[in-house]
Amino acid sequence: MKRTLTTAVISALLLSACATQQNSTDDMKTSHIAKVQSEMKAYPEAGEGMTRHTFILEPLDNENERLVEIVISKTLKLDCNHYMLADALVKKDVEGWGYPYYRYDANIEYMVGTLMACPEEQANQVKTVRAPRSELYRYNSKLPIVVYAPENLDVSYRVWQPEVKASVDE
Repeated sequence: MKRTLTTAVISALLLSACATQQNSTDDMKTSHIAKVQSEMKAYPEAGEGMTRHTFILEPLDNENERLVEIVISKTLKLDCNHYMLADALVKKDVEGWGYPYYRYDANIEYMVGTLMACPEEQANQVKTVRAPRSELYRYNSKLPIVVYAPENLDVSYRVWQPEVKASVDE
């Protein structure tokens, strides 16, 4: 009986410690998001016909080993040809603050594409057309990634990291 009671008390303490750790982690995430969101006051509002996309990166121990790719895309009904949006993502700085933001300024009515003759059954395929990857940016969880793009475009991001650390044998 004593042993069962001791086991129950130890189990309750362990579960309590796990729950406290999870709450502490959730509090840290909430605090981080609030801190990063407070920096949004410095960024300009989106202009007419534009949308401001904001991404908050999770803090990591090894941020210098990660890179961020900004992905600009649009889903359209197209034929069998291959299409691509223009590469027009420009990095700018918030005046007076030095915070980076990105602006996509291409006319999205014009796309680059191949000119293949397509069979009729391939005339209206739903495809996602992307802008080419312009460059990879430094992973920085202290500031949001802010991208201004036309309203009818999708904006997302990918985080790149090395798969295996290579070393040079001497």
